Amino acid sequence: MIPDLLRDSPLHNAPVTQIVGLSLESTAGGAPATAALRRPQCALSDPAAQSSSASMHSPWATLIICLVIRGRWASANHTDLYEPLTFAENLYVKLSSACRAIVDIQYGTTRPRDDVMKSMQIFQLDGGTMRNFNIDEALAALTSSALLDIRRQTKVIVHGFNDNARSVIPLELASAYNDKAMFNVLMLDAEAALGRRYASAVYYTRIVGRRLANLLANLEGHGANAEDFHLLGISLGAHVAGWAGKYFRQYKGRRIGRITGLDPAGPCFTYAHSELRLDRRDALYVDVVHSNRLVQGAIEPLGHSDFYVNGGGPHQPGCFTPACSHLRAAQLYTESVRSPKTLVGVKCDNWEQFLRKACPSGHLAVLGYGSSTVTRGRYYLRTAHEPPYGLGTAGLRPAPRPDTFMSMISHLPYA
Repeated sequence: MIPDLLRDSPLHNAPVTQIVGLSLESTAGGAPATAALRRPQCALSDPAAQSSSASMHSPWATLIICLVIRGRWASANHTDLYEPLTFAENLYVKLSSACRAIVDIQYGTTRPRDDVMKSMQIFQLDGGTMRNFNIDEALAALTSSALLDIRRQTKVIVHGFNDNARSVIPLELASAYNDKAMFNVLMLDAEAALGRRYASAVYYTRIVGRRLANLLANLEGHGANAEDFHLLGISLGAHVAGWAGKYFRQYKGRRIGRITGLDPAGPCFTYAHSELRLDRRDALYVDVVHSNRLVQGAIEPLGHSDFYVNGGGPHQPGCFTPACSHLRAAQLYTESVRSPKTLVGVKCDNWEQFLRKACPSGHLAVLGYGSSTVTRGRYYLRTAHEPPYGLGTAGLRPAPRPDTFMSMISHLPYA
């Protein structure tokens, strides 16, 4: 099946690797892209911004115009509003919207830098061996030498902002899967694209996701099964995975098997339209772990199943920094790979309901490695303040209140 995007393009018969530079916002002939991936632009090329910029040349005035454009578009198209927002949540949503407007102003007409795209790499863990390939060479390397077993599921770990594939958190997750000797384990390294200023990294999430989708589409062409692809994105990497899922669907007309979002980045993405961030329609099953909402993590449900650990944050037990709480989601998932079914959540409407022991259904679900693809809804659970974090069924109950100040501080970590 040829996606509508490419049907009238002179490139529609070309291998996917030859359409890396093709934007999903226009075809080679200049025809508009499909509505599924069209997004509002807030650069000065927008008619609304253009008409006003003649009398107001200030970038702040342009920002205000863009916020109005985005606000109207989001309110008209957003269908995932679950409940009224608190003051803090509403402020966070407005700041996130402002972030998106700034990115559009700065990068709305920018083309991705060739050196940034060519620096992307694929790392493969295979038993005791780690290999790395430039992303342009990864397809040939993985298929010509039979390094990729197409009979197995393929796990692809995508790091977050200002990080790389060789840092502790993504490498521990990849190693946990590798130790099982059951999977193809790949890591995407896009340090140059996702390690710049945050606004630049947000811009590159779509570009990096598109390049990853190209690789996956070509791997499927060599016999891999789309349903066997499982992308695990940490923070900003969760939205890269979302874009990869969107583009794969455009290229191949079907969805990849699973995307796991590990505390998906909130700034610039919270309450964005579903076509601009990770969304449950990006894969056959999308599960999300929230651990630092209202700071670095998104606040709203994004997947088929969303697990709010200790209420989703913003603070996690044993953490003293937002970064610690933000990365706790990935640490919990890694633990779930090594010790399945120790992290169990109960279906609830919100954290307050969990604390009152008033969750209506009593339905339980496993977080992480053992998560069932039929799981739906929001789940809440409590964890320990240090590894092992999983409390089993004890994590389904609120923590007992400490009797004394000394008993409360006795649980604080030394480091």
